[in-house]
Amino acid sequence: MSKKFNRLYEEARKPENIIPFDSEKDCLVLFSDHHKGDGSAADDFKKNARLYETALSYYKDRGFKLIVLGDNEELWENRYNHILPHYKNLIEKEIEISIESSKKKKIRIWGNHDKEVSLRRFKRFSRTMNINILDNVEYREGICLGEHIFLIHGHQGRFFDDKAWRVSRWAVKTVWKKTQKFFHIGIDGPAENFEIRDDLELQYYDWAKNNRVMLICGHTHLAIFGSLTYYDRLQIEIQHLKETLKNTPSKDNKEINKEIERKKSQIDKILKKRLGKPPKSFARHSEWPIPCYFNDGCCGYTNGITCIEIEKNTIRLIKWDRLSFERLILVEKNLKFLLRYIKDNLIIDELLEPRLKRLPP
Repeated sequence: MSKKFNRLYEEARKPENIIPFDSEKDCLVLFSDHHKGDGSAADDFKKNARLYETALSYYKDRGFKLIVLGDNEELWENRYNHILPHYKNLIEKEIEISIESSKKKKIRIWGNHDKEVSLRRFKRFSRTMNINILDNVEYREGICLGEHIFLIHGHQGRFFDDKAWRVSRWAVKTVWKKTQKFFHIGIDGPAENFEIRDDLELQYYDWAKNNRVMLICGHTHLAIFGSLTYYDRLQIEIQHLKETLKNTPSKDNKEINKEIERKKSQIDKILKKRLGKPPKSFARHSEWPIPCYFNDGCCGYTNGITCIEIEKNTIRLIKWDRLSFERLILVEKNLKFLLRYIKDNLIIDELLEPRLKRLPP
């Protein structure tokens, strides 16, 4: 994986390929892993389609540019012309607000489940089927925002996702899709292999740390911000609340204790889903990791979708809630501050995460 990432990073950093980026002015939103399907019971995106359309309208109205990080359409299970009848309007909206290349083409990054769009035969197929929705689209495997933010789907270097993807596509199309339809299994169901995902994300983190670059991926369907998982942040918040209890009159402790129990129940849910095993920490050789790895999650959660916003020097992890249609800020930080930590190989400390100073050593 490291060799493949190195090659793609060098390609993306070439002057003719680099995407100009002004952290003080630019507003970007990053989504991935929609897995838009054919509208059947195996369509993981269908349940969140209206929510996603709401999110796109929100970003369009506020002048954001869109970057999709791969697996936008589910081409392992469906032909493109079977997806279009259900999602053509959404795809047109995506393309309308996407970032542009120097050639004024709209840029989309492809992943393992939509790799076909990068092949010549897909272009021939599009012409044959009179599919002109992608005429002004330029597909890339990775891009750089400036020189220090690298965006990629994240499947690169894994044999069955990258080299032998046709075998994986056959297995998904002939076995998994039928299983999904029969058992109504969604994208965040038992198909996830958390051990493989943990190992893959450790590789992401090591590559970003070694290259001193901010790496933003999709692929794993797990939202991560600044090399800290949701599990990590819950642990930090619980410790912070426990410390707060020490300086709070006993009569006012009820709400704090209630919040501690709520966060503990969320941790229990994570552990139950992972068969009791907590996520692997990125900080294997120090108390805290370097905040270099980010993941925008996916658009197929049963309770909503996640994305990453970059808005005028602030980077945020966002959740769009499926029930309320609310945009929720899960965490946000100063982008320049983060990039300085990454460039200087500094671990997360109390300046970056003020609540850490309340944690026991």
